[in-house]
Amino acid sequence: MLNRLRSWAGSIARWAGGILHAAWKLWTSIGPRWFRVLCVLVLVAVVAWHEAKVFLTPNLTQETIYSVRYLNDGWTPEERQSFYYTPQGTELLGIDYQWFLNLELPLSDEPLATAENLRGWGFIVAPGQRPDQLNPGNLPVGLGRHVDPKTGKERLDIGCATCHTGELHYKGTALRVDGGQAVQSMANAKRGEFITTLAASVFETLYNPFKWDRFATRVAGADEARRDELKKRFAGFADTIKHFVGGAGSPKNYPVEEGRGRVDAVGRIANVVFGYDIDEPGNYHPADAPASYPFIWDIWRFNWVQYTGFTNQAMARNVGESLGVLAPIKLVDAEGKALKGKDFGETVIDVDGLHCAEGLLRMLKPPQWPEDVLGEIDIARATAGKQLFAQHCQGCHGPHVKPPPEWPVADQQNPQIEGQISSNWQWDMAGEISEVDGKPVRRDWRADIWSIPWIPTEHIGTDPKLADNFMDNRYDASKLVPGSSPVNAGDGLQLLLNTLVPMLYERWDITGDAIPNYDGLNVPFRIANKRAYKSRPLHGVWATPPFLHNGSVPTIYDLLSTQEERPRSFYVGNREYDPQRLGYVTGKSPGSFFHDASILGNHNTGHLFTDVDAPGRIGPRLDEAQRYALLEYLKVMGNPAFTEALGGDAQDWAAYSQPPADEWNAKACNSSHLRHGITDMLPKGEEMSL
Repeated sequence: MLNRLRSWAGSIARWAGGILHAAWKLWTSIGPRWFRVLCVLVLVAVVAWHEAKVFLTPNLTQETIYSVRYLNDGWTPEERQSFYYTPQGTELLGIDYQWFLNLELPLSDEPLATAENLRGWGFIVAPGQRPDQLNPGNLPVGLGRHVDPKTGKERLDIGCATCHTGELHYKGTALRVDGGQAVQSMANAKRGEFITTLAASVFETLYNPFKWDRFATRVAGADEARRDELKKRFAGFADTIKHFVGGAGSPKNYPVEEGRGRVDAVGRIANVVFGYDIDEPGNYHPADAPASYPFIWDIWRFNWVQYTGFTNQAMARNVGESLGVLAPIKLVDAEGKALKGKDFGETVIDVDGLHCAEGLLRMLKPPQWPEDVLGEIDIARATAGKQLFAQHCQGCHGPHVKPPPEWPVADQQNPQIEGQISSNWQWDMAGEISEVDGKPVRRDWRADIWSIPWIPTEHIGTDPKLADNFMDNRYDASKLVPGSSPVNAGDGLQLLLNTLVPMLYERWDITGDAIPNYDGLNVPFRIANKRAYKSRPLHGVWATPPFLHNGSVPTIYDLLSTQEERPRSFYVGNREYDPQRLGYVTGKSPGSFFHDASILGNHNTGHLFTDVDAPGRIGPRLDEAQRYALLEYLKVMGNPAFTEALGGDAQDWAAYSQPPADEWNAKACNSSHLRHGITDMLPKGEEMSL
C-alpha cells in the first residue's frame, strides 16, 4: 500500500512539473521580458481598478417617486422653504458650496450631488424640484449655504431640516412630514455611504490630475492664479478631513453603527466640543448609543427637551446642536491653549437663522393622515382605541397641560442657581424679570406648557445606554473653566454656553427685549441630570418610524406587541410605508442598514404590554383587536377633522394654546435672507418650486 501511495505521489509530481514547464514555455513565448512585465502590471491595474470601483460604489436606496403630498398644516410654501434652507452656521468641515456642487463620484466623472445619489443616501429631494434663491444649487432639504463673514467664502450649511424632515413613500407618492424623522445617513462612515464617498471624492480630486482639471475648470475657470489658490485651499480642506477623522470623526469612537436615520447626537456633540474644538484628545469617548432623530412639532410647548430631558432653552439647545454639526468655533489657539477675551468663541453660528427656524416650528401642526392615499379611517375601531389610549398611554404621554413656570434666576447678590454647575447672572437678568416673594424670576411667556414626566430607565426598561452615557461619561473642561472637575456633557455645555451665547448676542446686536425672545419665550438656560428618558405626546407619531428612542422597533404594531413578538433584527432605509402596522417596510433592499437588536445600544426591550412580570412592563398584554384599535386611533389622534366623529377627543390639537406672537421671528428670517442676497423669495405670480 505504501509503495502504491509513493507511486501515485510521484506521478502527480511529474504531472505538475510538466504543467509548470509548459506554462513557463508559454509565458516566455509571449514576448520579451519587459513586455511580459507590462502585461502583468496592466492586468493588476485592471483588477485593482475593478475592485476599487466595487469598493467605492455608493450604497444607494432605489426609490421611484412621482408626486409629493405635504401632511403638516401651519406653513406657507415660503415659510416651508425658509425652514428647509435658512442657514444656521454649520459647516461640513468647511467645504465650499460650489465645491460640493462640482465634485464627482470617486473613479467617475458623474457628479456626486445629483438628485438620484442624494436621494439614494436618504436625503429628501422632490421629483422635478427646481432651484430658487434660497436653494440655488437645487440641493436636498436642509443642505443650504452661508457666507463666512471674514473670508467672504460661501460654505455648505447643514440646517436642522436635514435631520428633522421626514418622508413616507407609498405607491409612488412621497408623503412629506415636516418636523419629522429623517432617514439620511450623513453621519454613517460605512463604505458607500454619503460621508465616506464624499471624502474619497475629495482625495481623488486632489491627486488625480484629470479629475482635478475638470473640477478646477468648473470652479475657477482657466485663470491660473485662481486655480492655484483653489488647489491650496482644497488641499487644506483635505488636511482638515484627515485631522478630523483622526480624532472626533474616527470610526473607533462610534462602535455601534448609526445607520440610516440615527445618530448619537449627544455623544458626537461632546466629542466635537470637548475633544476636537478644545483640542483635548483624552475627552474622546465611544458614542455608542445611536438615537432616532426626534420629531419636533409642538416641541416649543415642552418644559424640558431632548431624549433624557436634560435642557430647557431653545437658543442654548440650538447653539449646542450647531456645534455638534461642526459649526466652526475658536476656543483654543494653535498650541491648544484657551483663548481669552474677544478672541474666544469666534464662530459663524447664525443666531438669526436659529431663531428663524425656532419661530417657524412653533407654527407647525402635526401631520394629518391622508385617507385618499393610505386608506380610510375605521371610526368605530378608532373610538375603541381612544379609550385604550386613555387607559394605558395617557398617564405617561400626556400631554399634561400645566401653567407656565416662573423660573428662578441668578442676580448679582445670588449669582449661583441651586442644582446648576454654572450660571451667568447677567444673562439671566437680561430677560424679562418679575418678582415672586421678593426674588427675581423669569415668567415663562407661554400660556401653558406640557409637563412631560421623566421615566427612570429601570422602570421603562428600554435600552439604557444613551441615558447611562449622558450621566457617566466625563469630560475635562478645565480649559474652559480652570480648576473645574470633570463634567458630563450637559454640565460641560452649560459651562461653555453660559459664556458663548451672551457673546453671540453681543456680536449679533441682540439687546434689550430681543434677548428673552431669542432665548426662547423668556426661558433661562438650565440643565437637568437624570438617568431617565422623557416621554412625549404622540400627535402624529404614526408618521415617525422606527420607534423607541433608538429606533429599535420598526412599527407601532411591534411596539404594542410582547417582547417575543418583536423583530430581533430588521432593515432600515427603504421609505416605503406600511399603513397597516404603521412603520417602514423592513425587508433587505439596496442601501438598507441592518439593525441588530442584540447589541447594547440597539436593544428593543422595555415599554412592554405583557402579562409577564418583566422589566419595562407598562400594561397588560393587548390582543390583536386592541392593538389595531390603538393603531387606528393613533392615525388621527388630536386631528381636529376627526374630533366630532370620535365623540370628542381630549388630544384635539386645535384646542391647545397658540404660541405667543413673535415679531422678532419674521425679522430674523428676513435678516438672514438679506445677508445672502435674497430679496424676493418667489418670482411674482409663481408658486414655490418644491
